Amino acid sequence: MSSLTRREFLAAAAATPAAMRAAQRRPNILFVMVDEMRWDAMGCEKHPVVRTPTLDKLAAEGVRFSRAYTVSPVCSPARASAFTGRYAHVHGVTLNGVPANNGEIFLPSILKHYGYHTAIAGKLHYTPARFGYGFDQFWSFSSEGPTPELGYNEYLRKKHGSPAKFPRKAGTCPWPDDPLGRDVGEFLYPKEDFETEWITDRSIEYLRSRKDKQQPWFLFTSFLKPHSPSVEPEPYFSMYDRANFPIPKLPPNAKEARAAQRERSKRHWVDDERMVRVMSSKYFGAITHVDDQLARLFAELRRLGMEDNTLVLFTADHGNMLGEKGRWFKGIQYEGSSHVPLLWKGPKGARENGGRVVHRVVENTDLLPSILETAGIPVPQGVQGRSFLALARGQDPNWKNRAYSQLRGGMVVDGDWKLIDNSLDGSGEKELYNLANDPKEERNLAADPGQKERVAELTRLLARWRADRPAPIKIPGMPTPDYAVISDQERQKWIRLAPDNQESAERPARRREVRKKK
Repeated sequence: MSSLTRREFLAAAAATPAAMRAAQRRPNILFVMVDEMRWDAMGCEKHPVVRTPTLDKLAAEGVRFSRAYTVSPVCSPARASAFTGRYAHVHGVTLNGVPANNGEIFLPSILKHYGYHTAIAGKLHYTPARFGYGFDQFWSFSSEGPTPELGYNEYLRKKHGSPAKFPRKAGTCPWPDDPLGRDVGEFLYPKEDFETEWITDRSIEYLRSRKDKQQPWFLFTSFLKPHSPSVEPEPYFSMYDRANFPIPKLPPNAKEARAAQRERSKRHWVDDERMVRVMSSKYFGAITHVDDQLARLFAELRRLGMEDNTLVLFTADHGNMLGEKGRWFKGIQYEGSSHVPLLWKGPKGARENGGRVVHRVVENTDLLPSILETAGIPVPQGVQGRSFLALARGQDPNWKNRAYSQLRGGMVVDGDWKLIDNSLDGSGEKELYNLANDPKEERNLAADPGQKERVAELTRLLARWRADRPAPIKIPGMPTPDYAVISDQERQKWIRLAPDNQESAERPARRREVRKKK
């Protein structure tokens, strides 16, 4: 375990016996996040192929939210929103690689302040990567965090001398020269050394270290999979026959649309049905691999006698289009990218448990206040999400039933209706879908004269949401975390280096070079 800093030691020493007793009564929290998993890729969502018995059991014992949305459909902004309860344009993590605004405080720090011991096994994906972000124990999926020597990259290097995180067996990739297809390959080393299993091993190690401890714990088990690359060990690499499941029909102009893309953007478009089938089969295999590892993790939770006093939740940061509209990965506001799974099982006796399915709209900003309410911790002013515990218990008839999202464009889902604004200021082309009648978003109703007022009203909602920017939260008696203050110079450096900004800077330069040659 990582050692206490002087500040942490003094804070612990100053804790009153009453505060310590209150902390001991709080439930443990196991927060499981996967990366890039669609909401419908589970057996409990009636997926025709993928097998997820562990997740299905969790849903049957707890509550499943069938209409959960990410508030920004890409990794870092979504994860920062889940851990702050605030929207991306408010906390400042608007792209991968961009730091949060000064003063933003994340969930592990809040829980730690109220007496929790905190740990992460897997992916965090915050910038700057050197900070612990409130975690006492940090096992990274890469080399981020204050203890990179404990991370998976170093594990693989020490055990196999591997310079690569996902080394592949020769001859297992059908498209080695394609920007997207080159992701495919069978993992070179034994299954036990794959990242998904390593993250589970570290999570189990942490649970064992907390046995018989009075202090409650928070564990963030954060799997990279089913995120790219499409690398898995056997049996998962070949688990699903690519010929035996339905895939979306590619648009007629798929080849032209992909050919028009530049640089790494080609990876986000697909025009080959066989590629869709092969990569989808690896995606489903990765999900079943995670499911199998969760069975191990949950069994250990039971064996250690911790299950009854533990909140377990499962979600994803965003989804994957899997070929719908000729798109792959995430980053857009269509359902495949923005609609995520959310399962929640409270401690033993929680009124929300029992297999309820909630069909109202929730957002991942609602996670933090729901977790804090479960733990008996006050929700700070400035949190924009809303606890869904009463909703999960069938006791909130006035639930907002609305979700917002923003990345390169904005989205509002209001009941059955979704408006997409393909801009950041309301000036972009609008798309309007009735998700009840058109769940695949195939009929854009924005130009329908009968929907003119609806488009206007949803556009107004989106504008008001964009204008709402509450100040950072304050926790009484809590010192400012080290990660919550960085210099403007460092912030600007990270913004320049953000992957999307790097690509944007390259494109005009390349166009100028072409014109010069002409």
